[in-house]
Amino acid sequence: MRIAIIAFVAGVVWLQQQAALPPAGTYGVAAVLLALAAWGAGRASAGAPSRLLLLALCAVLFGAGYAGLRAELRLADRLAPALEQRPLQVVGHVVGLPQQSDYGPRLRFAVEQAPAGVPSLLLLSDYSKPTTAWATGQRWQLQLRLKQPHGSANPGGGDYEAWLLGEGIGATGTIAKPGRQRLARDDYSPGTLLDRARAVLAQHIRNQLAGQPYAEVIVALVVGEQSGISQAQWQLFRNTGITHLVSISGLHITLVASLLAGLGGWLWRRSPRLTLRLPARHAALLLGVAAAFGYSLLAGFSVPTQRTCFMLAVAAAALLSGRALPVSRIWLLALGLTVLLDPWAVLAAGFWLSYLTVGAMLWALAGQRGEVTGWQAKLRQWGAVQWAATLGSLPLLLILFQQLPLSSPLANAIAIPLVSSVATPLALLGMLDPSGLLLLLAHKVLQCTLWLLTPLAGDKLLWSQSAPAAWALLPAALAVLALLLPRGAPGKLAATVLLLPLLLPRSSELAEGEYRATVYDVGQGLAVLVETRDHSLLFDTGPQGGGGRLLPGALRAAGIRRLDTLLLSHDDNDHTGGAPALLASVPVRQILGVPAPGVPIPAAMPLLPRQPCLKGLQWQWEGVRFDILHPSGNEPMDSDDNARSCVLRVSARGGSLLIPADIGKAQEAQLLASGTPLRTDILLLPHHGSGGSSSTAFVDAVSPQLAIASAGYLNRHHHPQAAVVDRYLAAGSTVWRSDRDGAILITVKQSGWQAQRWRALRARYWSGTPAAAMPGMTSANLAPVR
Repeated sequence: MRIAIIAFVAGVVWLQQQAALPPAGTYGVAAVLLALAAWGAGRASAGAPSRLLLLALCAVLFGAGYAGLRAELRLADRLAPALEQRPLQVVGHVVGLPQQSDYGPRLRFAVEQAPAGVPSLLLLSDYSKPTTAWATGQRWQLQLRLKQPHGSANPGGGDYEAWLLGEGIGATGTIAKPGRQRLARDDYSPGTLLDRARAVLAQHIRNQLAGQPYAEVIVALVVGEQSGISQAQWQLFRNTGITHLVSISGLHITLVASLLAGLGGWLWRRSPRLTLRLPARHAALLLGVAAAFGYSLLAGFSVPTQRTCFMLAVAAAALLSGRALPVSRIWLLALGLTVLLDPWAVLAAGFWLSYLTVGAMLWALAGQRGEVTGWQAKLRQWGAVQWAATLGSLPLLLILFQQLPLSSPLANAIAIPLVSSVATPLALLGMLDPSGLLLLLAHKVLQCTLWLLTPLAGDKLLWSQSAPAAWALLPAALAVLALLLPRGAPGKLAATVLLLPLLLPRSSELAEGEYRATVYDVGQGLAVLVETRDHSLLFDTGPQGGGGRLLPGALRAAGIRRLDTLLLSHDDNDHTGGAPALLASVPVRQILGVPAPGVPIPAAMPLLPRQPCLKGLQWQWEGVRFDILHPSGNEPMDSDDNARSCVLRVSARGGSLLIPADIGKAQEAQLLASGTPLRTDILLLPHHGSGGSSSTAFVDAVSPQLAIASAGYLNRHHHPQAAVVDRYLAAGSTVWRSDRDGAILITVKQSGWQAQRWRALRARYWSGTPAAAMPGMTSANLAPVR
């Protein structure tokens, strides 16, 4: 059984890593192989290696085939490409809880009537002012503009498209202000009624705790709705390693199930008639499992709650049947059920953190025998569990997030008893208290707890490093297993050597005169990282919602602990909007560029120097030359801000890169008239490829081998414009664009340069447009060498 479950999950994981789904005929072949393997396993003697091997083969084939068929069905329910950005009349109802964002409400919309090609579930944004008061279950007729599922694709960034696929969302879009019509009859399906109950409870908490700083955290603890938690609060939770306590975790589910099971068993024993029908122990078990599932459904049935519910259900079934199941089998059955219900769960970081951390704790406790008595023994056991949870999550935290809160054991020692055992039960009981006193008390306990944790959230207590190589996970997992063996087991100390690959610093792989550039996919905006052997420069930060969300993690994954220069080309949101978030998380030695009044300097860096970006400024880092070609400083202040954009040229023996920000044709003519050498190997298209830039004379003078358009997917400006792309293609350039290729990775060596597209490097069956269908693209990565 254990081998079969592990092999089934492995088959699902393998399928989710594929660049394309297997051809339809493959499933028939897999079915034949599955039947043959099952027949062979049935004929082999029990326990024989051949039987185990055939059983594992059956499970792998079943897992891959099952996940593939589910993926085929899910992809078939995506928006037809021909319907993108067309006005569509759609009838449906709101599902789930509408969420507030900085730009307006976001809501899920279940489609009832729509043109052919519109998927059954949509994620919609309402940007109109004032916004509509959306509520769960409301039926509407709406005019929409939809896009296929699309997200930024970057090294060190998350996969938004994978999340949309896992949620079953077949399109995203916006709601037009005109044409909204509320329909008379709301939806009253069971799922909607549950969501309405969640919305009522959330609003009750907000009403009772109006004005309290952690009201939204209490909402998250009760109904699992986290959209109202501020970024500053999330930062505190991440830096102390208690994020798992803010969501409804397995600890909370187990606590609620235990309390209700204990109360139910006590009441059951009071009735002789009931105990004759069903033993009180069995009744308590059933009530505990029912409470766990009820609370999990109220919380949205996330992966941690699924894991706990399934483990409790399997354990209860074993006890009711009189069988004793090993804890490892219960854990594996819960794992298999989760993946069976949701094959895309394996793509979520929370899935692995939840299951592997709990698995490490169970492994650590497996060697203990008998009941633990005495406060000293219980304290040692609690310490062992904390050590196992910390050690078990270490490899995943470093690989997935490149961060490890060093204060996590102490922070959890404080937070777990106060949040899980005091604040959460008080908050749940507060749902039955009309006075609101219990909710206020729960909030006060939570507020005091977080006040105690604030000193533990400093950056000095946060281990941060570059992303380890993926292969480092295997030796790290073996090290964790060895270190959690019982005391006295041989080889435990030597196993620590296997953790070293996780902690090794990233090799720059750059020599004198070499550099690396990453053009990030930040939507409609620009952000380019340039690295030499010992220095780093970031040219612009993209918009607030793109670069501000992406860059801190992406730079950390790239091993950038400090930026030597942050160059802000001009003060437009699509170039500087992400700067506040970046400066709040990444130390910067100096800012080069316009004053940028919209970019505040954090209090921690009050003396951060700023230098104007003016023509003639030049410097060298490790044999790589940086030249500012524009502006001259004589431009009138009332002129177009784009006209004062900084233009940066990076050059070395192996190749050159020109970044002209948002200059237009007039500034291009000035550069041509000045006699400045403009020919370059790689060019960022001026102004994202707008029609007001990239004149024919400029294109001929620059004559790039690779031209890159940094633009948002289906942006309203239609960047890069087709005429501009055709101009570069006619000049012999290859045109890549971040909206279709993701981040562009450029490496310039002494012998030449090469460029790669992130979507090609990390292709997945759910993402992107086939390369052959992209204008200006080649089927293979461009890799010219001079």
